[in-house]
Amino acid sequence: MNIAVTAAGESLNSLVFREFARTPFLLIVNMETMECTAIPHDPKDGSDLAMARTILEYNCEAVITGKLGEDAFKILADEAVTRYAGTGMTAAYALEAMENRELELIRNADGSNECESSHHGLEELQVCSGHHH
Repeated sequence: MNIAVTAAGESLNSLVFREFARTPFLLIVNMETMECTAIPHDPKDGSDLAMARTILEYNCEAVITGKLGEDAFKILADEAVTRYAGTGMTAAYALEAMENRELELIRNADGSNECESSHHGLEELQVCSGHHH
C-alpha cells in the first residue's frame, strides 16, 4: 500500500507541508517496506493538479497533507483517495498516527469537517466530495 505525503524535505523526518499546492516535495511511501520516493515539486499554476494525478499514478490509498485546493481535492476524492491532515508532524510520525487512526480526515476542500451531501450511514467511506450516495 502506498501513501502520499506532502513534505518540506525529501525524507520521512521532514515536516508535513501546510499547503498541498505549495509543497516542495511529494513523498510516496510504501507502507510494507517504508521505502520512500521523494518527488520534487515546483509550485506553479496547475502543478497541484499534476501532483494529484501523480498520487493516482502511484496507486496511493491516502494522502497526508495540509490545506488542499478545491480542484486537487476533487481529483483525489473522486478516486476515493483518503485525505488526512498532518501539518506540524514529521512524515514518519504522521504515517504512524494514520495507521493508529489518530489523524483527522480532510472532508472538504475548505478544510471544514462537515459533509455537504447526505451520507447516512456511509461515514466509513471517508469521502465527502459532494457526491450523493
